[in-house]
Amino acid sequence: MKKSAFISALSIGLLSISLAAAAPADAVNQIRTNATQVLNILKDANGSNDAAVRRKAENYAIPYFDFQRMTALAVGNPWRQATPAQKQALTKEFQTLLIRTYSGTMLKFKNAKVTVSNTPIVNRGGKEVIVHADVTPENGETVKMDFTTYQSGNRYRAYNVAVEGASLVTVYRNQFGETIKAKGIDGLISELKSKNGSK
Repeated sequence: MKKSAFISALSIGLLSISLAAAAPADAVNQIRTNATQVLNILKDANGSNDAAVRRKAENYAIPYFDFQRMTALAVGNPWRQATPAQKQALTKEFQTLLIRTYSGTMLKFKNAKVTVSNTPIVNRGGKEVIVHADVTPENGETVKMDFTTYQSGNRYRAYNVAVEGASLVTVYRNQFGETIKAKGIDGLISELKSKNGSK
């Protein structure tokens, strides 16, 4: 769980993606701007209002991630056999898991430096843009991140993140696959609810 927690904390906490145009250069510029905004939110934390700061950063970031698509990729082939109700429950619990993991660790990165590469990778005729960023925590080693995004209306939304080459979707797919094999889709939902403290 350490690797998945680390990936989710960084991916959701530091870079939210909101693009006004469908050009890769605009994507890079917007990511760079939003990274600065999120870090500024985190720097407002002073110990007494950390929870409020975390919620503010969460609310800023959440709209720019496609949690349903992330969940579908993390679940893999069994997603196709899941009922609409199961898909809804899986998405809700997976989003909660990622956000709660991130909330517990994101303040550690409030003094991080984020450097976004000016050379994104464009795939599928421009329908997919992968943006690279280096995140350097205060007194820490630089972490390499890649955000896989697609255009959704007037913005791009992230549906996968890789940290040091480790894909968030792949890390969770391995975990989810074992649970589904042993307990089925409902078993995975129950396990996620248990981790999240859901009723």
